[in-house]
Amino acid sequence: MLDLDVPSNRSSEMHDCEATKTQGDESMIRRIAWMAGLLVCAFSYASLAPIMMYGDVAFPNGDVAFADRVTEYVPASCVTEDCDDPREALGPPDAGCPSCDICDTTGTGRVFLGSRISEIDDRGILVIEFTDNVLTDVEGDDLYIFITNSKPVDVEISVDGVTFLAVGRLSGCPASVDIGPLTEPGAEFRFVRMIDVANDEERTVCSGASIDAVGAMGPEIEVIEGEVSGGIELQPLGTLLVETPSASNVFLILFDTTSSMDLEIDGERKIDIARNALTDFLDRLPEETVVGFRSFASCGHNRLISALDDPLSIAEIKAEILLLEPGGATPLAYTIEQASEDCGCIDGPKTMILISDGIETCQGDPLKAARALVNAEENLTAHVVGFNAGESITDRAQLVEIAETLGGQYHDAEDAAELEAVLRVVGAYPYTLFDSEGEIVFEGRTGDGGPRDLAAGTYRLVVDSTPELVVEEIAVSEEGITSIILEIVNGQLTARVTTD
Repeated sequence: MLDLDVPSNRSSEMHDCEATKTQGDESMIRRIAWMAGLLVCAFSYASLAPIMMYGDVAFPNGDVAFADRVTEYVPASCVTEDCDDPREALGPPDAGCPSCDICDTTGTGRVFLGSRISEIDDRGILVIEFTDNVLTDVEGDDLYIFITNSKPVDVEISVDGVTFLAVGRLSGCPASVDIGPLTEPGAEFRFVRMIDVANDEERTVCSGASIDAVGAMGPEIEVIEGEVSGGIELQPLGTLLVETPSASNVFLILFDTTSSMDLEIDGERKIDIARNALTDFLDRLPEETVVGFRSFASCGHNRLISALDDPLSIAEIKAEILLLEPGGATPLAYTIEQASEDCGCIDGPKTMILISDGIETCQGDPLKAARALVNAEENLTAHVVGFNAGESITDRAQLVEIAETLGGQYHDAEDAAELEAVLRVVGAYPYTLFDSEGEIVFEGRTGDGGPRDLAAGTYRLVVDSTPELVVEEIAVSEEGITSIILEIVNGQLTARVTTD
């Protein structure tokens, strides 16, 4: 029996109406209206989630307020097997505050980000998603992160899991932030990304922040569940439209062999680094892949090693690459013009990879050439790789502009490891998809479109990269498409999950 107090003025009014009986019809209308209001209040009261207190914070939506799904986890150094289960960050807090930063048993109730211990080390990253509520601006703080060892994390939020907004560096148990000053009124966010704060001197076990729970004060939303079919697409870097896989089995590579490629990085010539990375990239491509290849090292001239309409075998292209030596100026505009002719000789989607370490030096206009190429080719996915171009602001800026004009992606690669990592993502990776019982449900390669007609549920993806990339808790929903987009973060292959 729901016991709600009736406002005193309304009680008096009803009493007077019943006593006098002089305004029966009007009184009856008021009574019906009041009773209807009472029923609405009773329904609303019954539907509210119980308020829960964690620490000194009251969560009006109860346990619904806390994160439901992990979409990405990349541990940095010093994280042991007992501390690396990202699912420990889901649901309400259960580890206690504060908690020891040493983790030596399973079931700890928290996951560690780890800590970068050198400039070439990985950054610890954890991305969670709210599925039955959202993060939005309310009165007071909106986002709470229970960091049991009080070490700091850089925090970002996202509407779609694609574009993230930095909201600050947080620490505490719980740490909290008011997103209102940073966001548009009414904006609703579903993703939170936490990144470790680098400490190059720390070597402790389970270093970095220890995440127990992530809560949002925003409203509850409806979740539809059911044993129906959905789909999942595995896509390579740069694809934001989940409906269309970006890369095809046709690649056109434009390779800079100008005189600056004779310079050294860590005692090794840039040309040698690039040749090794390219041969490794070619070895990873499926047998049916068509590869066109141009090298450029002289104004008004470059060399077509393999034509798209009459390609060499992968072994033949690799042999030609190993013979290339640096020398000459940089004809970016001319090379892009030639690429337009190359692409025109074969129909269908194509992926172009332009690798250069510098700016146009032959008085051409590479942006004009890029615009012409885009106008001529509708099914072109472009990647521009600035190889050790970061030392020159001017050189890098022009390469970024070329990528933007082509409607493609720009990638920095400052050394051998980063160049290899970028090319691995742009190419094709074999992968295996497992269901929640650990059974293999699909095997394929990145860019192949992925499996269809999967039963709604949770899956696990293992990408055959070095090191191996594992993506946990991939949710396939009712008649939906889930995209897993591979990216390079600090030279490391990572995965970003989006849903449509």
